Amino acid sequence: MIFIFMNMKAFYFVILSMLALMFSCKPNAENNVVHHYDTVKSVVRTDTGDFLKVSYQYDGMETCSELRRASRDGEGKPFLMYAYGYDTLGNKILTICSAYSQEKKDFVHLSKEETEFLEKEMTEFDDPSNESKPTLTTHYIEKFGHWYPDQRFGRIYDSKGNVITLETYEPVFGGDWAIKSKTYFKYDNLGNVIEKTDFSVDEKGEWTPVEKFQREYNKSQITMEIIYQPTRNNDWTEKSKAEYEYNNSHQCSATTSFVKRGSKWVNYVRSEYTFDTGGMMLSCDTYFWNERSGKWVFHDKEEY
Repeated sequence: MIFIFMNMKAFYFVILSMLALMFSCKPNAENNVVHHYDTVKSVVRTDTGDFLKVSYQYDGMETCSELRRASRDGEGKPFLMYAYGYDTLGNKILTICSAYSQEKKDFVHLSKEETEFLEKEMTEFDDPSNESKPTLTTHYIEKFGHWYPDQRFGRIYDSKGNVITLETYEPVFGGDWAIKSKTYFKYDNLGNVIEKTDFSVDEKGEWTPVEKFQREYNKSQITMEIIYQPTRNNDWTEKSKAEYEYNNSHQCSATTSFVKRGSKWVNYVRSEYTFDTGGMMLSCDTYFWNERSGKWVFHDKEEY
């Protein structure tokens, strides 16, 4: 799997936190998402209000072999299609993305992704931490009828199956790959990421620090996150901080971000969230800190 983390700028932290809360909620009838199933309880179609329809096809092993996204307005023709391939153990090793061309009246390829997995003998008593892991993922783009390599990701795991190193490569002349960045991860005993450190290769081919964050948790809930930026001596200095609050239903009810000025943390942005009884977000109120008055000042409100 490829890990994706929030942009480390303090302001964007609020927006991304809000989006994460929205999309982590399970779709249901309240937000007009309807699932249709076949006789073996596999989803064959998902309708999203008046905008989007997603259809699924399965192979003989009941793994999704094709997914099509179609607009529900007009003729409702599919505009994106994903085709999937699997190995004998059920690992998804191939994804091909295609888009519908009005000119050609057919789908044309956009990108392809291939994934390699650790070789491992599956047994009946395997636990999830021992399942086969993707070690190498290669992304291709289609140009003029040919596939061209675009990006590659390599992963190294610890004994618990956690990714501890993620390497990013870019293609170079001659069909080879050059490493461009490297990310290191640290985990607590529950498998939560408590530290992530990014490095990149400069023009001289030397590793330089890019960004780092550290997190604290209450079980699986993030309670605090500190973002670090590199110094001129390739050391780390604190840049911003975020604190999370939760309600009795374990939903994130508020986030507060701070920026570092000298040796002190200064209030920056605060967002407060409300939810309905089904767990769907209803609203987000955003406040900015006013240093003159020493109070939070209301900025805007979003309702869903």
